[in-house]
Amino acid sequence: MKYRFVIGFGCVAMAVMWLGSTPVATQFGQRQIDPAARQVETPRDENGHPVLGGIWVPTVSRDAESGLGDDGTFTRTFQGRKNSAINFERDSGVRQRVYVKDAKPFYKPQFWEMVKFNDVHGHNRLAPDPTFMCMPAGVPRIGFPQEIVQTDTTLYFHYPLHKRRVYIDGRPIPPVEQWFGTWFGFSVGHWEGDTMVIETVDFNGQEWMGWPGWYTSPDKRVTERITREGNVVTWEATVEDEYLLMQPWAMRPQVRQLNTAPFAEIEEPLPCLERDLQNMTTRERG
Repeated sequence: MKYRFVIGFGCVAMAVMWLGSTPVATQFGQRQIDPAARQVETPRDENGHPVLGGIWVPTVSRDAESGLGDDGTFTRTFQGRKNSAINFERDSGVRQRVYVKDAKPFYKPQFWEMVKFNDVHGHNRLAPDPTFMCMPAGVPRIGFPQEIVQTDTTLYFHYPLHKRRVYIDGRPIPPVEQWFGTWFGFSVGHWEGDTMVIETVDFNGQEWMGWPGWYTSPDKRVTERITREGNVVTWEATVEDEYLLMQPWAMRPQVRQLNTAPFAEIEEPLPCLERDLQNMTTRERG
C-alpha cells in the first residue's frame, strides 16, 4: 500500500509540473486558432461549394473561463488552487455541468426527475452514461469528426472508433415507418449557400446529449450546420425532441482548424474496454 501511494504521489507531482509548464493546446492535441487560417482562400469543388474534406484539429480559446494564462498554460488555475492539484480529477465533471440557464436543454416538467436521476447515477449500472459502457456517444454529443472524406454523393465522418455517412445526393429523410433506430441515425445533407446543413433522424433513444444526464428519445431530430472560412470550420448542432423537450436545444459550437501537414493522418484509437464503472463511487466521471 505504501509503495502504491508513493507511486501515485509521484505521478500527481509529475502531472502538476507537466500541466503547469506545457501549453495546454499541445498537451491535448489542440491548438490556438491561427488568425491567418481564416484568411486563406476557401477551396471549392466544381460546383462552387466549400470543400469539407481533410483532417480537422480541435482548437481552444484563451479566456477567463478556461483558466489559461497568456502563455497557454494552467498557471492561473494552479495559483487559484494555491498550487495544489487536489481534486483536479473532478474538474471535468464540474466543467461539463456549468451551463448558463438558457444554454441547457429545457425538458418538460415530468422528465426532470429522470434527468436528475441520470446525473446522480450516470457512473453506475442504475442509469449508466452510455459512453461509460463503451457505447457510441451518438449525435450530436460525439461532436465534429476528426476527419471528413468528401465525395460527390457522400460525406464520411471519421471519429475515434466510429464513422458516419452523410448522404448529399439529394435523397430525402426516410419516413418514420422506415426507422429502425441506430446510435448515429440516418443523415442527409444539403447546401445552403456556403453552409452544409445536415439533418439526422432514426435514433435508438439510448444515447445522451450530454454529461449531466441529458437523455433523449427515438423522436430526436438533429440539425448540424458546418461553415468553412479559409482553413477553419465552425460546427453547430440543434436538437429537437418533441417528446422530451419544451423547445429546441442548441449545443455549444465547435471550431476546428485544418491540419495542412502534407502527410497528416489520424492516430489509431485503442479499443474501448470498460474497467472503471464498477469501481466508481462519486458523481465525478471525468
